[in-house]
Amino acid sequence: MVMAETVPHDHLQAAQRRLNNASDTYRRARRRLYEEAFLEFADVAMLVWSAGVDVASALMRLDGRSNLGTSSRRWRFITGILHTAHPEKELRTGWGYLARLHNFQHNLDMPQVQFEIDCRGSGRLIAELNELLPEGLRLPPDNYDWLLHVS
Repeated sequence: MVMAETVPHDHLQAAQRRLNNASDTYRRARRRLYEEAFLEFADVAMLVWSAGVDVASALMRLDGRSNLGTSSRRWRFITGILHTAHPEKELRTGWGYLARLHNFQHNLDMPQVQFEIDCRGSGRLIAELNELLPEGLRLPPDNYDWLLHVS
């Protein structure tokens, strides 16, 4: 059986769940030394990366795109189409923060300071992407605001 095509709400619901799970994992892990809990922090990175991709996917669906493809297609959409339409936003820079979190989830070797910087930058990207959504679809700020205070 073939699944029905997803709609923006599906992607935003996934983003919300991932961000909530990331927040819970971060709150538990930060009680320990970074070096002792780096696997939990890598899980946070994985969930934040996935949530950012989910928000990008929702925006692509709203733009009428049916073939979401890979994260490279989302990168081109954000840094090309959305950046061109909204040059006042830091979308290209924000994607770099998000991509470094993606690399951490696989390489498991990110210094704590870089993790904190990339979480805050990813939080700003998610906030900026969220602002581009129609008001009724936007994520509640408390889903991603915690990222802005990772330290």
